Amino acid sequence: MSYFVDKHQVKKIKTFYRALCIFISLCALLALFSILAFGIKESLVGGLAASLVPIAFLYICIPIAFTGYPPKVLMWTLGAKD
Repeated sequence: MSYFVDKHQVKKIKTFYRALCIFISLCALLALFSILAFGIKESLVGGLAASLVPIAFLYICIPIAFTGYPPKVLMWTLGAKD
């Protein structure tokens, strides 16, 4: 038995939230580049640990922005189709 929900069982995320995910993705990319450019110079481990948060944002927001659905792991968060 699988706990994953298929795309045809849920409705797409609305356009406003998809545009918001594009904005969050751009901010996360900027944060990731700045962490890699300046944070690693101070401490390699601290810079890599701090880069996990923007990577998590990108992992979630990029599929939402381009497909309208979250990653397969988070598909259960959507409501069922009417």
